[in-house]
Amino acid sequence: MKVILFPLLLLSLAGSLWGITGDEIRDGEVAVQLVTPFASVEPGQKIPVGIRFEIDEGWHIYWRNPGDTGLPPEVKWDLPENSAPSDFRWPYPEIYRNAHLVDFTYSGTVTLYSEITVPEDWPAGKDFSISAAVDWLMCAEICIPGAAQISLDIPVSPQAETDDSERTRYEQTAKNWPTSSKAITAEIRSRGDRLQVIIKGLVSEPSNLSDIQLFPINPIVAPAGEQTWFWLEEKLIGNLQGSSSSETLPKISHAILVHPSGWNAIEGMQALALEISKSSDALLAGTGSGDPSAVNSSLWGLLLLAFVGGTILNLMPCVFPVLGLKIMGFVELAGGEKKKIVSHGLLFTAGVLVSFWILAGVLLGLRAGGSELGWGFQLQSPGFVFGMAAFLFLFALNLSGIFEIGFGLSAAGSRMEKGKGPWGSFFSGVLVTIVATPCSAPFLATALAGALTLPPLESFLTFTCIALGLAAPYLLLSLFPALLKILPKPGAWMETLKQLMAFPLYATVGWLVYVLAGQVEGDKLLNILLSLTLIALAVWIYGRYAKPHLAKTKRRIASLGAFILLAATLLYGYPKESQLQWIDWSPETVADLRENKRIVYVDFTARWCATCQVNKAVVFSSSEVLSFIEKNDVALVKADWTSEDPAITRRLTVLGKAAVPVNLVYLPTRDDPNILPETLTPGIVLKALRGE
Repeated sequence: MKVILFPLLLLSLAGSLWGITGDEIRDGEVAVQLVTPFASVEPGQKIPVGIRFEIDEGWHIYWRNPGDTGLPPEVKWDLPENSAPSDFRWPYPEIYRNAHLVDFTYSGTVTLYSEITVPEDWPAGKDFSISAAVDWLMCAEICIPGAAQISLDIPVSPQAETDDSERTRYEQTAKNWPTSSKAITAEIRSRGDRLQVIIKGLVSEPSNLSDIQLFPINPIVAPAGEQTWFWLEEKLIGNLQGSSSSETLPKISHAILVHPSGWNAIEGMQALALEISKSSDALLAGTGSGDPSAVNSSLWGLLLLAFVGGTILNLMPCVFPVLGLKIMGFVELAGGEKKKIVSHGLLFTAGVLVSFWILAGVLLGLRAGGSELGWGFQLQSPGFVFGMAAFLFLFALNLSGIFEIGFGLSAAGSRMEKGKGPWGSFFSGVLVTIVATPCSAPFLATALAGALTLPPLESFLTFTCIALGLAAPYLLLSLFPALLKILPKPGAWMETLKQLMAFPLYATVGWLVYVLAGQVEGDKLLNILLSLTLIALAVWIYGRYAKPHLAKTKRRIASLGAFILLAATLLYGYPKESQLQWIDWSPETVADLRENKRIVYVDFTARWCATCQVNKAVVFSSSEVLSFIEKNDVALVKADWTSEDPAITRRLTVLGKAAVPVNLVYLPTRDDPNILPETLTPGIVLKALRGE
């Protein structure tokens, strides 16, 4: 009997000898359990408690930012009173590639640790019992949701004990935790979908720069986008691709920067935790590749596009018919002398260049006057993107023949074109610029749009290339007047070409609306789409009822009505900055906000839910509601169910709901949320927020 009892006694002491682990619960290809390196704890002690995932070979679960697909694990703690957990410490993830998608995952064994405090008044001798409901998504070629309820009982004694085995596993896990350093700072800059992260404070240039990988906690970087890292003037610089799903860059972003060889700034550490500040400065040049010509390849492409666009302007119906007449005029003015013909051509080119430089100066001056516009950051401004979409849409409608502009400008230009001497050729260039600009072609409009997002010098070069493209045929024919014989005759083909050129502009407008869809709420996007329709109506009125051959009174009424409608439409569609800052929903987010004793308003919504949109429009247009939210620091949390989200579905099921809208109000003084009715008014929401 003693022989049997002795091994049993040893087994009963195993918990105090080897640390504490809870029962392992398996669901599918993943087993989970609660663990801690402490065999026993003292009252008032803060201890690490981990959720350990044992993942079968060939399968994976997801990091806190899952990447292109997937869902992170979710944990709902059940703890004794006054024992709130800290945020999880997430080891840095692996990269999982599937076709063109990239996910951030864990495989094998991974443990997520949180720190939990044993209450000061916890009686010695009574086990400290904790449990957690864990949900996860496990994937291989297919994805399966998993769930488990796990628990752990930790002995409480006056003297805390640990064991080397579980302690070693804990310390090994801690090596993969991202570490922050006050000496290291980071900022992020952008132009369009290009991002540039600039990191200062590293001791020296890291080895094997190609191995560095940035894992964004905020979804601002495209997971599958190429990351290229460089060392320049004591700074580590990364050129990245922005995420198409992200909104405008937040003032502060968080990310993990991993170097498998380790960072010399912090000995032995592979992962740096970065707090990245948004900067309005331009991207640093010279960091695109080792070849300096590659750095400016996009600029050279834009300049070529601008030149081609300027050249194509000569084929528009308002320009092409006068091309030959202008050259013959040069020949007549010069008396056939070739040197003088070339001189007139050069003066004509000068007139075009000066006109475009004046236009460039005016546009750059207006742009510089906008305090919110930084070089290269305009496409992050929904207002700017909307303005460009409306601007290009007007050009496209003009090319489609919905309306014509330029009659008054042509008359003004004709008055400037005076005299028979050299200045007549100069003002001929001015006239052609005035007449051609309203007849814009798609290449020109795209170049103009690019020029408005570039630094001043690059923008100025773009306008110069447009001017040179427009003037090139005149200069060429001045050198070789005999080429006039091979020019095609003006005809209906010009109108066909003009209308055909509208469709690339419509495509550009579509792309800009796509950009806006990632920057504004659903109701604002609907306003933008409706405003584009009203813009078309306004110019249709102008094009139909303000034609030169109609009665002056009718033309004035039509012009005034079209202008008023156009102005009102632009004001209606302009995406004003929201006073509300919404936080993406997750159970951990709500728990953290409640731990900070904040009032939390949770909106389970979807873009296809009409009642949801009406509720928001009614409630958050109330100045009284907005004032209460601001004064009381109410946290607004959005659970977007537009696309299927298992976590949101599960939460709705727990709430006894099967559809949206569902709106909750958590008060610091109450454990359970107040579930609001489906149809809301400002009064209903205010009463809930006040706890009435």
